[in-house]
Amino acid sequence: EEGRVAARELRTVVLESALFYALLRALIRHRGAAWLVVDAWVLGASLIAAVGIGQWILGEGVITAEGVSRVRGFYGSPNNLALYLGRVFPLALAVAAFWRLRPGPAADGRTAGATGSSEARRRWLYALGAVIVGLALFLTYSRGAWLIGVPAALVFLAALGGRRTLVVAVVVLLLAAVLLLAVAGTERLTSLLETGEGTTFFRLQLWRSSLAMLADHPLLGVGLDNFLYKYRSHYVLPTAWEEFNLSHPHNLILDFWLRLGLGGLAVLAWLLAGFFRRGLRLYRTLPAGPDSVLVAGPMAGMVNFVA
Repeated sequence: EEGRVAARELRTVVLESALFYALLRALIRHRGAAWLVVDAWVLGASLIAAVGIGQWILGEGVITAEGVSRVRGFYGSPNNLALYLGRVFPLALAVAAFWRLRPGPAADGRTAGATGSSEARRRWLYALGAVIVGLALFLTYSRGAWLIGVPAALVFLAALGGRRTLVVAVVVLLLAAVLLLAVAGTERLTSLLETGEGTTFFRLQLWRSSLAMLADHPLLGVGLDNFLYKYRSHYVLPTAWEEFNLSHPHNLILDFWLRLGLGGLAVLAWLLAGFFRRGLRLYRTLPAGPDSVLVAGPMAGMVNFVA
């Protein structure tokens, strides 16, 4: 019904993303070009994370909630920053932890020693980036990142490394959880269990409203970026009136279904299945080294996004 906002989202979210993807496919012709793009991506995330850390140090631009100061970088919400950094952090960590130097001469004619020195330098720079991004992720105090996104991505990476790596990762995550409770306190986490007020209460009300919206528009949904207008004018529950300006249902499946209908939900399943099927096949085929890491990192980032 709101054609103007739907057209804007079609342009900014769908068409511009498709154009960007097409440009990547056209311009990346060899592994060096691929790594250039990835280097720029991780560098950009590290700089944005550094801005967030600076906000926390200076106490400016942060959002105070439940006794903590949450950083948000250039985003409107700390959760938005956590979503962005959560897609980059597994890649930076994978390069830092699982990189194995390639033997023999480089493809561009450099000596093996020069290649090894360059790759070792990249590994240490990515390790530094992982530390900066990881610290900023912590300072977002995003429970979705803390409890689901980052742990799921790390467990996935560890599973690719074998059973022993997986066991070590699980132990490290348990120790990190204990440290997290000691440093951040329990209020930010235990508040998730309060269903009568706070974030959890409003999420449950939002999902009830979203399901009611789906019941009325099961096949085609309500259209791109039309959730806000339907929700606040008709579907918001009286108990959730304090947060009625919400533009999406805070759930991946409900979001695709309401924006694009059942066809969009099928496209989501097809994209994810194709992504992981191709990624896992490549990872198992490629020898251990930079190329396999370049496959594992983005797959772990996708796990973070879906979780």
